[in-house]
Amino acid sequence: MKLIDLIKKIALVVAITMGVASTVQASTPVAEESIDDQWVVGFVTDKMLHATVNGQVTHGDGLHVRLVKGHCDKGNLLTFVYTYIDNPKIGELKNKYVVSNFMGNQAVLKVLFTPPFLMGHRATIDMGWIGIEDLKGILESKNPITVQYVDSDETKITDYFDILENSCSNKDVRNAIERAVSICKEL
Repeated sequence: MKLIDLIKKIALVVAITMGVASTVQASTPVAEESIDDQWVVGFVTDKMLHATVNGQVTHGDGLHVRLVKGHCDKGNLLTFVYTYIDNPKIGELKNKYVVSNFMGNQAVLKVLFTPPFLMGHRATIDMGWIGIEDLKGILESKNPITVQYVDSDETKITDYFDILENSCSNKDVRNAIERAVSICKEL
């Protein structure tokens, strides 16, 4: 085989491979660019995606509506709390319930995880699974969307969290959730 024929065959294989790779990439949904104080589809995998917005008090501690492939009719509302408090018992918050004031109403929320993060810890807070239409209505009802954590007889949250509140914009929440549901149905 001549060298030129070998180069042509290699070029053909590379072109075919790149064509297949770009086809796969084009069919895989990607996250939208983050926009401060506006809901976007911000996290996408092959099994789930999140509609998200940043926090206004602590930017990285925003709200997320998680949708799971095959169950696109309900969203899991999640938020996060980053804390510098060096409480050696912070790991004990895992799977505990904490009291909060969510948009003016008392809510009991579950702490899922409290792993080390940067110079402190970041708690993942599960706010529950809610039907999509109800979820859109709740999140659109007040701007900003607020959450405040309060001490209770069971958990003195001020021993764990140094910032007890956050707020988020509800700008474009309905559209972002609807885009997320549409993508979820295609996963």
